[in-house]
Amino acid sequence: MRNSRARYGLMLAAGVSALALLAGCAATDTATGSDEPVEIADGEPGPAEDTEITVAIPFPDITMYSMYVLATDLGYYEEEGLTVEVITADNVTAAVASGSADIGVESTGTVIEAIRGGVEVELVSGHYCRQNFDFAVQDGITSVDQLEGTSVVLAGTPGDPAEFQRALVLQEEGWDLDTVNVEVVYPGPGSESWTEFFVNDRITLQPFYGDDLPALEAHDANIIVESLRNWANDVQIAGDGWIEENPNTLVRFLRATIKATQYLTAPAPGEFPENVDSVLDIYEANDFDVADLRENETPWVLDGHLACDNLYFDAAAWDETVETQSLQPIEFDDAQLAYLLKAQELLGIDNAGPETLPYP
Repeated sequence: MRNSRARYGLMLAAGVSALALLAGCAATDTATGSDEPVEIADGEPGPAEDTEITVAIPFPDITMYSMYVLATDLGYYEEEGLTVEVITADNVTAAVASGSADIGVESTGTVIEAIRGGVEVELVSGHYCRQNFDFAVQDGITSVDQLEGTSVVLAGTPGDPAEFQRALVLQEEGWDLDTVNVEVVYPGPGSESWTEFFVNDRITLQPFYGDDLPALEAHDANIIVESLRNWANDVQIAGDGWIEENPNTLVRFLRATIKATQYLTAPAPGEFPENVDSVLDIYEANDFDVADLRENETPWVLDGHLACDNLYFDAAAWDETVETQSLQPIEFDDAQLAYLLKAQELLGIDNAGPETLPYP
């Protein structure tokens, strides 16, 4: 899950306060969900039941959550009879479960654990289907044994499941931290705090994102790993009760959001976006600072390499998250994807998983 600071100046609706995440039942070995199969009528969905949708995101990021801005400005939500407001929430899953938000974007591992605990939310689609893993070490360090006796960062806060994935990637790339004695420290959720520790020589290794790179380069950091994995990052969730009452709304919302993601990634994820100028104009019209993005001439300017333009998710992505984040096994509930599959069908696309892309 991306935990970097907001890279650009978003002005979103007021944030939702953190809510206590209360589970309705004890942990189980199977995902919660209805015992009855979900049935969706053939053809076009009926009129939207709830026409005003609130989407909760964990932190403001101009590129990561831009499909909602694009779908609004390009008229895709309006075509579906919807209006969408985006808010930030300290705890997205709790906001959705409590009804403070209708739909939320949350890390895949967090959602799996919430469902395991009996929280009444469902995973309704993917959000980003890939993750980038970048790591820097201090100047002069060229092998893992040189980290012996030092402090490193793998995540900002204890319990972040991304820590397990990052350790796994490091191991696969020849930097197995289990072979040395290191202290794992947690400077805080924002990657700017990790970089602050790094440039002040308090840690020897850190994950980083693109906005951290200038400071790391100025400090002569050694970039040891740059890797892109086809692992689900965040997913979209909705409350069980809300879904039951608003099936047509959900299908329409997902269809419009897929169309915006397709616009964002055209002609295809990983290729230079043909709509880059139009997208940046929309960002700017919504008071987002895009000066740095306008100078970016790489195919990764809009983060399109992390997206699947069909909002892919399936049991394989679920199981891969469980494995790579060292979670306890839990069965996948296929009924969760009924609305996504319907939206894809209406657009003439399938639920194909991510293709392997070269690292940006």
